[in-house]
Amino acid sequence: MAKILLVAAEESSRDRLRLALERLEASGDEIRFLEAADGNDAIAIAETELPDLVVVEVGVTPYGGFGLTRDLKAVPDLACPVIVILERMQDEWLGRWCGADALVNQPVDPFALAETARRLLEEDAATEEEAAL
Repeated sequence: MAKILLVAAEESSRDRLRLALERLEASGDEIRFLEAADGNDAIAIAETELPDLVVVEVGVTPYGGFGLTRDLKAVPDLACPVIVILERMQDEWLGRWCGADALVNQPVDPFALAETARRLLEEDAATEEEAAL
C-alpha cells in the first residue's frame, strides 16, 4: 500500500488532488492518503508516517512548497519522490533547485498528475528493490 501525503493550505485543493490521484486506486493500486495544511504539519506527518510520495502546492505556509521539498530531501529517512504543484511556470527553476522529482503547473490536469505519481512510485519501488539486492 502506497502512502501519499497531500500538502495544500486549502482543504478544497487537497480534495482536488486526492480526487485526481484516486485514479491510481481505480487501476488496482492501494493508496492511503495523508493530508497536511502547512509545512510544519507535513514534516510531522512525514516523520511518523514515512510517505512514499508527497504532492505539495507551492503556496503552502509557513515556508512554501519549495522549502518543504528541500527539507524533506535533506533528511534521508524522509526523502521520497516529491511532486510540486506550481502556480507560475516561471517558478520551474526553483522546483528543480529544491529537488522536486516532478513539477506540475496549475491548473492541474488530473490525468497527468496521476500518471506522474504512478511513474514516480514505480521508479522508487524499483530503486528500493535494487538496493535490497
